[in-house]
Amino acid sequence: MMMLTFQMQLQESSSRLMYTSSMIDHMDNAASRVNKAFSLAGVGIPPDSVCVYTGTDRVVFRSYWDSASDTLSQTKHTVEMKIASVENPYGKALIISQDGTPLNDLGTIFYIENMSLIYYDKNGTQTTQPALVRSADVLLTFRRDSPWNPNRPLRSNIQVKCFFMNSYLKGA
Repeated sequence: MMMLTFQMQLQESSSRLMYTSSMIDHMDNAASRVNKAFSLAGVGIPPDSVCVYTGTDRVVFRSYWDSASDTLSQTKHTVEMKIASVENPYGKALIISQDGTPLNDLGTIFYIENMSLIYYDKNGTQTTQPALVRSADVLLTFRRDSPWNPNRPLRSNIQVKCFFMNSYLKGA
């Protein structure tokens, strides 16, 4: 009986470790994708017209970066980040879209419960005016059903400081 108990504890510990490491990896990938999208904001655009909309749970900005070719283009594009309900077991998703089309390589980040955005100007002062935004704090709350207790979901938060690098570096 003692060996059986020991074996079950090892199995549960292994399951928790695998679950935790996969969630940490998912959160790291999500942070990298969000940061990449923000860093490409404003390429070739005057700093005061980069942001189109700055909400607490949605952001829209402009860029000459074309996601299809992963290069600069001659066309001004609009990039949007928002939370959307999706019909699958992964709950809500963070959707990153360009000109209304979700980006497959950057776009769908699952297990999201909430996204909160706080914007800052070039001096690091909090602002709500789109023309002054140069950086943002992105707080993502991830939610996954626990493998050992489905009635108690696990939540994890990650906060990423993202800069609209092109408009931030111009200093305007």
